[in-house]
Amino acid sequence: MSNNNYPKWNLNFSIVAGGNGYGNDLDQVSLPLGFYIDDDNQTIYITNYNSDRVVGWKFGEKSGKIVAGGNGPGHGFNQLEDPSDVTVDKKNDLLIICDQGNKRVVQWSRQNQTDPQIIIPEIKCNGVTIDNNGDIYVSEGETHSVKQFKQGETKGRIVAGGHGCGYESNQLNDPTHVFVDKQYSIYVSDYKYGRVTKWMKNAKEGIVVSKELNADSGLPWSSYPSAMAVDHFGNVYVSDYRTIEIVRWSEGSKEGYTVMDGGGFNRPPNLFDGPAAISLDGEGNLYVADTQKDQIVKFDVDLN
Repeated sequence: MSNNNYPKWNLNFSIVAGGNGYGNDLDQVSLPLGFYIDDDNQTIYITNYNSDRVVGWKFGEKSGKIVAGGNGPGHGFNQLEDPSDVTVDKKNDLLIICDQGNKRVVQWSRQNQTDPQIIIPEIKCNGVTIDNNGDIYVSEGETHSVKQFKQGETKGRIVAGGHGCGYESNQLNDPTHVFVDKQYSIYVSDYKYGRVTKWMKNAKEGIVVSKELNADSGLPWSSYPSAMAVDHFGNVYVSDYRTIEIVRWSEGSKEGYTVMDGGGFNRPPNLFDGPAAISLDGEGNLYVADTQKDQIVKFDVDLN
């Protein structure tokens, strides 16, 4: 990498999950809106929105294993409906899942899949993550907010947005993915307004960390930031579903830098068509969930 603070990736990607067309077989994924990389367990957990299940793929395997849902869409305790995101509570060995269609957040034991539990009812969640204390953060489109839930609580407190749908610094517009760093700052992909905002711990307003403005109109470019990842240098990487690219925003920068142009729809370099979610593993490799090709692809970090 030419600059240690700005990683680069090899564009010769590998397909680490799916890639066998749309379907319900165990070597397929269907509309993977969210995923979580567990380096310790060497497993990627993937929500299959259209198959109403979460699948775990061991690194290097050609097929996955159903770890939650997979019993058809429905409201039963052993069912999911339109799961949109997943994270892992490593301390308690649990999968935490946004069961969007059922308007709830559920937990499934990674050891005993027969006893799932509803931990947050009546919330139409888009994204979910967990911090070092075990607190759960959920982005909700209906209230245009991110809520924090202490362990065991079902009534959360708003930690981002929550002042109606809008574009002011204390508002959000259909937030999708959410990320919490080690300082408990919250990053939110504000999907409908084409920006990512950062909310410091206990902040009442967010700071815009990614938004390019049209110089002629002063309005945002027509972009859809579906998700983001943050590296240990503080760089924010945003997947743009409309422009089909990954853009890096460094702290204090006024412009984003395209680190990866997906091409898309047979346009070179044809890396991905629908980047709905992204993540970095512990070694700095970049993963992209492609909802158009129904696969997860991995780009190895360039160490040269």
